[in-house]
Amino acid sequence: MRVVFPAILDGFACADADCACRRALRAGLLPDVPAKSKGKSSKSKLGPPPAAVPAGQAFPFAAGEAALIRGAAAAPGDPRLDAAELPGKIGDYPLIAQQTPQGVELTVATLCPSVRALLADSGEPVTIARAEGGWRAQLHVFAAQGKRKDVKLVAGTAIKWAEYAQLRDNLLDLVAEQTAPLLARLTRVALMLELAVGERTPTAPPPLLTGRGFLAYRGFLESRMAAANPQEMAELALRTTSLHGAESGLSSAQGPELLAALAGDWRADMLAWLVPYEHEVTPAVDGWLGVRVYAAPLDRDQSLARGYAEFLEGFAVGLRYAAALAHVRGRQVDAALMLAALALGEFYVSYRQEDLPLFVPPSSSHDRGPRMADLDMTLASVC
Repeated sequence: MRVVFPAILDGFACADADCACRRALRAGLLPDVPAKSKGKSSKSKLGPPPAAVPAGQAFPFAAGEAALIRGAAAAPGDPRLDAAELPGKIGDYPLIAQQTPQGVELTVATLCPSVRALLADSGEPVTIARAEGGWRAQLHVFAAQGKRKDVKLVAGTAIKWAEYAQLRDNLLDLVAEQTAPLLARLTRVALMLELAVGERTPTAPPPLLTGRGFLAYRGFLESRMAAANPQEMAELALRTTSLHGAESGLSSAQGPELLAALAGDWRADMLAWLVPYEHEVTPAVDGWLGVRVYAAPLDRDQSLARGYAEFLEGFAVGLRYAAALAHVRGRQVDAALMLAALALGEFYVSYRQEDLPLFVPPSSSHDRGPRMADLDMTLASVC
């Protein structure tokens, strides 16, 4: 049996009772675990943590996330957490194994601190490994309907697995082009996703970067950062401190400070705490991009349109989280904090499940556009 997986998983270990990810899952499956906070804010749509998740009754990644957020918000110290078992496919979380035409593919959840630690140290963000004899640990394999011979593009439309695989390889190539600025690569990723979803051409070659295209994506990114809800962002970050507190430095007592930072001038915070250190954190961002491009949208059993919309939105919200968390702790964004912020952004978007706009590139024109040499492609330009 061939197993295909991100190469960073060579060093993965998240199976002990002391791992924050596994303990949160155990807590999330207990039927009557008390939560730290109850009820729902009148100013927020985020709502209370979900009820206990019946293991094995939902797609494993989605069920794992629901259990994780419930368990992360639970009061610590429950002695049942040491003995609680994680039954069925949900017990493999943060790993998900799926049957595909190319073999069994493993994807991984960035909400796990152990995963982020590997990403922070990775020098090969998009390297894919293959094991012909199977994975080194026993996992439950999820067999989607049709064993993924087709991948849903949008509602009512699907593409062949070979077309999806070609699209994913092209996207990984764009992420791996590390000589190009981060925003330039993300622009080409966004343009290629629009070709795949908007124009139904998933196997088209990667588009060239133009000044108009870059400015369109940069404007889209800025608008999505501005659209994030500070109240809901703060609630989610505080609800999940057990999963990121070691990296973000955030404690449950810092709720007012975090909300003030998120509701304040996020551009000023980016300029102060993130922009000067873009070069240092870019390798960590590349690691997150590689894992997400490889996994989305199959990990959450979504259409390509929805999965890629969440991917772009999660990056935008992650930048907001990074600037605000750095402001609260009074220290620059480093690789560990950047990855925690991106994981929070990804989770925030997935948890809310609201309609998301798609990136729309500029229409073709023969008018003279901006010269590439004149464009600022750093994160400072978003501010």
